[in-house]
Amino acid sequence: MSWLVVNADDGGFASGKDDAILRCARAGLVRSVSVIANGATTAAFVLRAADRGLDLGVHLNLTEGRPLAGPQRSLTDARGSFPGKAEAWRRAGAGELDADEVRREVTAQWERLAALGVTPTHVDGHNHVHLFPAVGAVLAGLAAGLWVRVPCDPVLPEDLTPMFADWTRELRGPWKRTDCFVGYGFARDPTAEGFLRCVPEPARVAEFMVHPGAREGTPFSCSPLRDRETEVLCSPALSRALEQRGIVLASFAEVACA
Repeated sequence: MSWLVVNADDGGFASGKDDAILRCARAGLVRSVSVIANGATTAAFVLRAADRGLDLGVHLNLTEGRPLAGPQRSLTDARGSFPGKAEAWRRAGAGELDADEVRREVTAQWERLAALGVTPTHVDGHNHVHLFPAVGAVLAGLAAGLWVRVPCDPVLPEDLTPMFADWTRELRGPWKRTDCFVGYGFARDPTAEGFLRCVPEPARVAEFMVHPGAREGTPFSCSPLRDRETEVLCSPALSRALEQRGIVLASFAEVACA
């Protein structure tokens, strides 16, 4: 059996984003969602997702918003907020992240979602921060037996450095990993044709990362392409095309139980 898990990132970031994700879930393609613990609408989203029976995971965040464990010297800026993607990656690459501070914040995010009733099936990171070596060391204790994203898409964004590829290759732990990961190409070309081009050859378990719904924040999240993703993922024509190809859609939870 070959499974395709269409997983939406950024659940709980903002109400409009949440609306888009849940709309895609109602259409049937999105069955798994990665939830951010420090989002503006996290608690409300978890309740709404539970009503739909969605499979939820942990979307670790060290780049946007305020930390749950409070300001940390190596993790936050002068205002006590996370410093943005570029600076967070720079600090991680330079070995400037304090392991104890990372552990406190990652644990706080994990515990917040647990307190809201989330029993995660999978783990990934906003801007792929779960690849940071200091984060991976914490996940070894928290994510045993869960699916952990290994973002080895053949179509990589131009801003990803060789360091990113090194981190991906080095990501090892007592968790499950999919056989294939895609999604970057669809983010650039959110059309039904773009989606179908990204669908991998038959693999036991493949993850397809999506980001339906625009929100304030970064150029990526503000782009009208995010709303186009929503429209495509809700398209009956796309669902029919996948069915005609014999593609089996599933959540991470469904794959784990198969």
